[in-house]
Amino acid sequence: MAETLEHRDKVQRSLEDIHRSLVAVSMKLAQLQLDDEIDTELGSALEEQMAALAPLTDRLESLESEFQMETNRLTNEGELQG
Repeated sequence: MAETLEHRDKVQRSLEDIHRSLVAVSMKLAQLQLDDEIDTELGSALEEQMAALAPLTDRLESLESEFQMETNRLTNEGELQG
């Protein structure tokens, strides 16, 4: 069964949704860090989570871009079913 453009569009939308969600989590963590001005255990934990989340967000953004470029290539070469 050949891959369809519709299927790839669905995957692309899912990747974009996950990326937006990760960005939203990052923003919420950053806001909590700003709100927690006192050097506490919570502040340290938030900092650790931000550091762990950043590479994941970056990698997902890269995967999203790579997937879109591959979809464009397949479309241009006529390899996707409409």
